[in-house]
Amino acid sequence: MEFNESLKNLEKIEKIDVAKKTIKDLPIEDRPQEKLFAEGESSLSNAELIALIIRTGTKEETAVELCQKLLNAYGGIGELTKLRPSDIMKIKGFGPSKAAMVSAALELARRISTVSKFEKLLLNNPMAIYEFLSPQMSHLPYESFRVLSLDTKKCLIKSSEISKGTLDATVVHPREVFREAIEVNAHSIIISHNHPSGDPVPSQKDRDITNILLKAGDILNIELVDHIVIGRGKYFSFREEGILF
Repeated sequence: MEFNESLKNLEKIEKIDVAKKTIKDLPIEDRPQEKLFAEGESSLSNAELIALIIRTGTKEETAVELCQKLLNAYGGIGELTKLRPSDIMKIKGFGPSKAAMVSAALELARRISTVSKFEKLLLNNPMAIYEFLSPQMSHLPYESFRVLSLDTKKCLIKSSEISKGTLDATVVHPREVFREAIEVNAHSIIISHNHPSGDPVPSQKDRDITNILLKAGDILNIELVDHIVIGRGKYFSFREEGILF
């Protein structure tokens, strides 16, 4: 009897040891969902907001603790936009499912930030162009080349990604660039690409392709308004710097 009773007690202890630590273990005022409804979305920390997305933690950590660990590992919420799911999975506790949830939420946020009625989006100066493109491009771990097709008032008709490259290079052909513009009957275009290094200073190759596209635009009677190089928190405008224009 004593042996059986001891065995039962051992089983109880094991169940306690392996019990998953959940948000429900937190005081009510510290639970993200309850806090959101009681105090509003703005009252939640970044870790609490992400915790509402992944829902569960691990045996050792609540969802909030797990998300705070993710933020600490990569330097805060701003850096998360640069991560791929595989980067998120490097943090213990984030498997494919949780990594996919976080990545999907970040991508949705990026798309929402760029939603606009293109016909009303005026892109007549470098800062306006940068503010439109930066949320889409500054976080990318590879070079992306974009073409913005404009109407006669320099309002956006269409934004197109023409080419994806490696960490430090992308391939651009004039026919692909201007095909997009011709298809939408654009009056002019803006070209842009990002530098994953974060430094927007153009390379000699950047200058060469700009010259080629400028000449092609003259032949086709489609003005090349500017070439914007997107860095991290800053940009380089060929027009603003007076290099070609």
